[in-house]
Amino acid sequence: MKSRFLDMRNCLNLLPKGNGLPLIAKLNECLEGINNKQGPLHGSIDSLISQNEKTLNHKIGSKRLCNSPVEIAQGLYIKERSINTRAAQRNFPGPAQLHTLFKYEDGITHKTVVPLQYLLKGWGDAGEGFQCYIHSISDNINSLMNFTDADSYYYVGITGRNWLLRLEEHIRGMRRGDRRLFYEVWREKHGRPNVLFTSSLREINFSYQAAMNWEEMAVDKIANDQWKLNMIPGGFKGLKLLHECRIISNMDISLEERDKAIAEYIRKNPRKGIPNPFIAELWKDDDYYLKVIEAREKTLSVEQVRKIRELNKSGRSIYQIAQEVNALNELQVKNVTSGKTYYRIR
Repeated sequence: MKSRFLDMRNCLNLLPKGNGLPLIAKLNECLEGINNKQGPLHGSIDSLISQNEKTLNHKIGSKRLCNSPVEIAQGLYIKERSINTRAAQRNFPGPAQLHTLFKYEDGITHKTVVPLQYLLKGWGDAGEGFQCYIHSISDNINSLMNFTDADSYYYVGITGRNWLLRLEEHIRGMRRGDRRLFYEVWREKHGRPNVLFTSSLREINFSYQAAMNWEEMAVDKIANDQWKLNMIPGGFKGLKLLHECRIISNMDISLEERDKAIAEYIRKNPRKGIPNPFIAELWKDDDYYLKVIEAREKTLSVEQVRKIRELNKSGRSIYQIAQEVNALNELQVKNVTSGKTYYRIR
């Protein structure tokens, strides 16, 4: 397929295959409509290509991206064998983004997010160097465009190959039962309603040093609390940990060797982020469950949960219940009334 705007090599390298649907062709039609139609986005794709050409020799990944009002969403409905592509004008600054949403027959929803400039002509070889990405698993999704970070778990990663090939490897690891926290949460959420799996490509064309530094910073910043899915710190900080634990003899190793070292670290430290069989058995005990729940911050007490159910039966609104029981927010109350959380408390 020929395109005035798209670099086909980069599209094939960075975008999902489309499950046999003409994903790239529909994207090309959308770009033509954006660029050629009179209106606020007229000529915007030409401007992005011009920015690519001006910064071609910079090789600084996302720093080559410019602010653009363009936002494109593609919905692929596998069961219906249809594609819905639409463009929107953003009112806040940021690079142009392509969101590709896959709705599978089994109810699973997976979204990829790729900066649009990576796909346009003038960028250069998007497959050169290292790629940096973030996977998230978001719970309690009532709207695919409206959910809070508080409901999301994050996994930060880098690869010297194709980021989607690495994702396929993660999926295989999840399916065969590998004991990584990322896979454990993925398996737990797999098949549940109102769950969104998102894969966001952040940086490309990075050197090994730059990618490791990015990963270290990203894990510290967004995946270093109770919502993290990374088993060790990112980048060189993680290599230092593996070295101190005598998993690796030196820190000059490849990403593939690091992956094997992390697997060995998990084998030797089964309690690092993953409950062992003894703890799993304890969780089956209601008294232990209630004791742990009440000890956690920002969780509801047994009395609050029971009061929520009582008020819900009486016809009170979610807002009224949240105010009366002093809940953290309305979503916390809604999850109780819908049975998504605290279902063991009666």
